[in-house]
Amino acid sequence: MSPRPRRGKRASERRRKRWTIGIVAAAMTMVVAVGSAYALDVFEPEATDPPSAVAGAQAAITESASLQTGLATDLDDARAVLESPDGKAAAKSARRALSTAIEDAERVVTSLESVTTSPSGTEAEATALLKASDALDDDVPAVTAALREATGAVVASGRQARLARAASGLEAARDGLKTALVDGEQVHAESAADAAGRDALRAALDDAGDLTAQADALLGRAADAQAAVGAQVDASPAATAQAGTAKAGAASEASADVLGDAGRLTKALIEATAGIEEAAAAVTAEAADDAAKAEADATDPGADDTGADPGDDTGTTDDTDTVPAATCPEPDQVWSAENGHLSWSELAEIPFAPGHYVRADVVGDLAELNAAYAAEFGVNLTVNSSYRTYEQQEALYDPSSDTAAPPGCSNHGTGLAIDIGGGVQTFGSAQYDWLKVNAEAYGWVHPPFAEPSGRNPEPWHWQSVQAPNSY
Repeated sequence: MSPRPRRGKRASERRRKRWTIGIVAAAMTMVVAVGSAYALDVFEPEATDPPSAVAGAQAAITESASLQTGLATDLDDARAVLESPDGKAAAKSARRALSTAIEDAERVVTSLESVTTSPSGTEAEATALLKASDALDDDVPAVTAALREATGAVVASGRQARLARAASGLEAARDGLKTALVDGEQVHAESAADAAGRDALRAALDDAGDLTAQADALLGRAADAQAAVGAQVDASPAATAQAGTAKAGAASEASADVLGDAGRLTKALIEATAGIEEAAAAVTAEAADDAAKAEADATDPGADDTGADPGDDTGTTDDTDTVPAATCPEPDQVWSAENGHLSWSELAEIPFAPGHYVRADVVGDLAELNAAYAAEFGVNLTVNSSYRTYEQQEALYDPSSDTAAPPGCSNHGTGLAIDIGGGVQTFGSAQYDWLKVNAEAYGWVHPPFAEPSGRNPEPWHWQSVQAPNSY
């Protein structure tokens, strides 16, 4: 029979078992507690925890897409301004600055697009995307501000330039009308009371009305509009940029109204000037014809010692009879005995170019063309040459050079051609290109022989569609 264990040894074994059970229980309790804490978000997981990084990347993608849309809208507005009338009239430095800002913004938009399309399913992908997104968060505001400021500067520069051009053209047209009014009133006062054209001249003078006063008032508005555009830029470049977008259409309503009114009034002034000058020329021509007739009636036909029949042109002193029949050296040139021998009654002074003349039946179309040109560029067409007499053409002609046509062959001698400067004399200039697009609507063209590929390239030579070699 085995001896019974002692009482103290059994007690010690029981104590060891109880300790072991307690330690295990404590460990289990701690595991459960920690798991519950994580489940209840008591502890915040680290940023590198894969589920959290992916979620952050998704938020970054959404934000980048929103930034991309906003910046793309500003880009569209900036491009529209650059191609608008204001943009084309702006200073080159302002246009260059905006072009640079557009390029910078385009690069950022491309980067934003890259973020929105980048993978983000793994921790490494999400982390890389977040890094790129954080960098763009700093770039977008700076690029956007620069783009808007550059856009505003272009709008202001271009709008002020257009206002200055419009004011210059308006002022020139007003001064031209003032001169025509003074001259027309003098012709009317000196004309015979029963002159057939006297009433038409009076009507033309009266029709001019208060156009010069209207021009004075509009010039004041133009100066105010220029100042307002400058003040708007000083106050808020971004606001000016928004005003210049395709959506708004103008830097300010006031300046847009001035530009529209200036174009219309300039045209009205030029037309009124042309009307007065044509009517005055008709009265003057009528008086000259009456004087010539009276002198002829007072002359004794028997005193003609030329021995020629009065009806025989060979006995007259008309210059056209001294010009022998001839041909021209180029197939697109047409010789005429009348070329360079037009009577002054057939001609009319160009209203915006004193001292220059064209045929009376085309001066109206030329004046309308000039009005449209002045509305676009703010200045009148610069006429350097117009009608030439036979003697003037003869003095210019050099058989060894193509610069001038032979006497009797130039359209300048027909009163249907002019030479234009002020930028038009250069192929590809804004002025030349504008005329190429718009002149024909007013009955004036650049003939084939004067084109860059023509036999005698002359960007400055323009003529009426009535000239024989216009097409």
